[in-house]
Amino acid sequence: MLQGLYLSAQGADVQSKRLDVLSNNLANASSTAFKRDLAVFQTHRPFDVEQGNTQTVSGNLNDSAGGLSLAEVVTDFSDGPLEETNGRFDLALTGSGFFQVSDGQNEFLTRDGSFLLNTSGELITQETGLQVMGTEGPLNFPADVTDVDISRDGIVTGMFADGSRTNIGKLALAEPESYASLKKLGSGLFQTDGAVQPAGPELTVRQGFLEASTTRPVLEMMDLIQTSRAFEANINVIKLQEDSLGQLLQSMGGR
Repeated sequence: MLQGLYLSAQGADVQSKRLDVLSNNLANASSTAFKRDLAVFQTHRPFDVEQGNTQTVSGNLNDSAGGLSLAEVVTDFSDGPLEETNGRFDLALTGSGFFQVSDGQNEFLTRDGSFLLNTSGELITQETGLQVMGTEGPLNFPADVTDVDISRDGIVTGMFADGSRTNIGKLALAEPESYASLKKLGSGLFQTDGAVQPAGPELTVRQGFLEASTTRPVLEMMDLIQTSRAFEANINVIKLQEDSLGQLLQSMGGR
């Protein structure tokens, strides 16, 4: 009887965690370049089946008699759809890689290319105000630049009113050696403890576009409803087992 309670509680717990992941995905359905997360579950074979004979369960979760648990939450780094904005400092990436941005001490990775110029002529992120890095350091624009052209390989060129042009630099485009090392920090930022290397030639920059979220609202909502029902089912089974256990104890106490 108690084992059934444990398994139902375990089921309710993992469904609750999946609800958190799905809810966060839906909350960021309109966030620029948001990468949705996926909850990965681990099933546990019954202990006697795993061992091939009947033994006392060790107490270790990985040796538990059946059930499942949350193994990890992984991020889907596939490209999101592009939305045309025609903004001269709106940039989208297609392919594997990130923009590099900095707070002056630490560097971060982001796919959110909604940038702007501050009063000092520095190219910064619109939401967090971080410096956008070039291969030679932060990108700075002369005060009299009237327009900007950014090529698909990240070369930034400033244009003046008289038609002349100046080289501003090249965007620092990078990717981690291991995507598994990336940690979400919020506001579209990622950080890694591992090594970062220049992005490959397949990564291209699209000026005048922004990358949309990879969240699929309709499918995420369907998964949310399904998960909510699975959570409720586990809670109802817990209540049923509690009632049955209470009735059993009452009948034994009356003898």
